[in-house]
Amino acid sequence: MPLAFGSIAGSGILSLPSAVYAEAGTASVAVWIISAAACVPMLLMFRDAMALSGDGNAIQQLVTRGIAPWAGSAMPLMFLFVVVVGLPTGCIVAGQYAEDGLGWPRSPTIVAVAILVAALAANLLGGTAGRNVQLGGSAVLVVTGVFLIVTGARHGTHAMHVVPDASAWGSVLPGVLLAFWAFVGFENLTFLGRDLRDPIQDFLPVSIAALAVYGTFALGLTLTIAGTIDRHSVNAVTGLLQISTSPSVQAGVALVGLAAMLINAAAWVRGVDQLIASAVAERQLPRQLARQPLARTALLAGLFSVTIVVLTTNPHLTVGALAASSAVFVMIYLICIAAYVRAVGVRLRTTLNALLVPAMLATLIQSGTRPVYGLAVSVACLTWCYLRRKQPSTTS
Repeated sequence: MPLAFGSIAGSGILSLPSAVYAEAGTASVAVWIISAAACVPMLLMFRDAMALSGDGNAIQQLVTRGIAPWAGSAMPLMFLFVVVVGLPTGCIVAGQYAEDGLGWPRSPTIVAVAILVAALAANLLGGTAGRNVQLGGSAVLVVTGVFLIVTGARHGTHAMHVVPDASAWGSVLPGVLLAFWAFVGFENLTFLGRDLRDPIQDFLPVSIAALAVYGTFALGLTLTIAGTIDRHSVNAVTGLLQISTSPSVQAGVALVGLAAMLINAAAWVRGVDQLIASAVAERQLPRQLARQPLARTALLAGLFSVTIVVLTTNPHLTVGALAASSAVFVMIYLICIAAYVRAVGVRLRTTLNALLVPAMLATLIQSGTRPVYGLAVSVACLTWCYLRRKQPSTTS
């Protein structure tokens, strides 16, 4: 359970309740319900994907079997481009909360660097250190999350309308693209499946439990914000700090950010480290990275640094960066669903996933320029791997 929770818990618990509320207004509850419901068929897909592979490359094997080997080899690269933008962005958000909630000056960049360094170090130290970080962080996150919802509800002054008005329905799909970032990470469990006692049997119940807990937190915090702050006055990034001027509540919000990002970063760094090794095996990245953990760590540190520099100098891009990373995930899911239908055939669980495709496409279309990064990454990675499809892999 800590592993699953750590894979998805991150900046979404901080920024997305307020971002979704600012985007969707009275449709916020519908946005969260739709986003969570869309995850269930995909959890079935990821569970079946794990049955195809026992080496942590489940999604790659699924796409390889359902589409082509070159398409499968693009999956690690696409995930890499998600993490190097999304993870530092989440750390910047946590740092902003630490600055505003705890009064730490100039902390966004410092906190972001500290969290990423801790996650990279935990990965170098091995799985035990990473699991201990996730276990402790998950416990802190649960306690502080409940504290925020209960405390914020006591200060509520507005009534939250859970039925969207006519003007709010147009914000549902863009809101879903944002909210989806809160639930990305279940596929990270397919990379970390070897850490589960019985990967195939444990994946679905563990993931559903994590989805229920995390979804409840996200919805509860959104309702708390909506009951306290007018939509037009909410800060889309640090809205939870507006719940109350009480220093204890603001300190609790900051602790949520630090705990969430620590466990999220630890889980994702471990997962993406395995993806880099997989990309090397497929000759999509330099072979020097294969046997040198320090080299992979240096690569991640360098890519993380680029995102941190961009967001430090352009803080207004923070929410857009989260949506851009989410768009890459949507593209990955679309590819996985196509591969899943072809590999498994027409069954109830594949049909349920196929029904998500029109909604995902509509979400991208109605989100303006936010999906551009995701489309560019997808085209670039797929093209690169197609052009190199005749290169023999180191695993062949």
